Amino acid sequence: MSAVIAGCKVNLGLRVTGVRPDGYHEIDSLFYPLARPCDQLKLRITETPGIVVRCEGPAHATLDENDNTLTRAYAAFAAAAACPTPGLEVTLRKGIPSGAGLGGGSSDAAALLRWLNSRATAPLDAQALAAVALTVGADVPFFLHEGPCRVRGIGEIVEPVRPDLSGLRLVLVCPDIHVSTQRAFADYDAHMASVEGRESQNNLTRDQSKANGTFLSQGRFDADLDNDLETVVFARHPELADIKATLLRCGATAASMSGSGSSILGLFGREAIVETQSATAMLQGENRRVYAHVL
Repeated sequence: MSAVIAGCKVNLGLRVTGVRPDGYHEIDSLFYPLARPCDQLKLRITETPGIVVRCEGPAHATLDENDNTLTRAYAAFAAAAACPTPGLEVTLRKGIPSGAGLGGGSSDAAALLRWLNSRATAPLDAQALAAVALTVGADVPFFLHEGPCRVRGIGEIVEPVRPDLSGLRLVLVCPDIHVSTQRAFADYDAHMASVEGRESQNNLTRDQSKANGTFLSQGRFDADLDNDLETVVFARHPELADIKATLLRCGATAASMSGSGSSILGLFGREAIVETQSATAMLQGENRRVYAHVL
């Protein structure tokens, strides 16, 4: 029996930079890994070919145990590997909320791919493993890396970076709200096709100098935390806008939705200990989980 911990990620800014002919949206974002919240995978090699997935925790009722990122990652690795892939039983203990913009399913898939590759008699090289990861999900290649990365395209362009966050404090609020990524992008497309959306497109075009440039300036983190999906997601879930406003009132220098939501993060200064404690206490509740990090 092996146990693997799969952390999550937050988006420090997200810009939608285009739509491909196949309907996939291209983005430009700084992905930052966090240790909490996290999932745990317990893996046991079996004599029976294939993979069996069982889920524990809040997501167990909604996870399709026959078709999920773990089953797809296993099948993709087995198809690409030059050696037999052992039968596997996986017990997934969910700690990362789903529909939160934290990449939980992608992190699980990447953790399994790394584990399988580390035990293969003929392991895949980094490029081949990343190609397998991309077939599982757009965010999976990022989770093969250990640190923050600038992610572009549909997730296939992953550039490790070393942003100087200089001990900033991060408060992450995870409300009990599930946001569909597919719905968020569909709402974004509809918004951009409207009169107001065309006006926003003009603004987006003017902002492309940033999107085509960098999130870093002389190594210093230089993103404004703008998330192009916030407008449409907040319209469906006004509570998320309230959480963002509360973080800013508590002293956050910047706040933003992570990914397609529903998690909201706030960045605080190094010395803002009281402020982060106040924000955590104020936002913690029965239907919310709050995590404080020092970056």
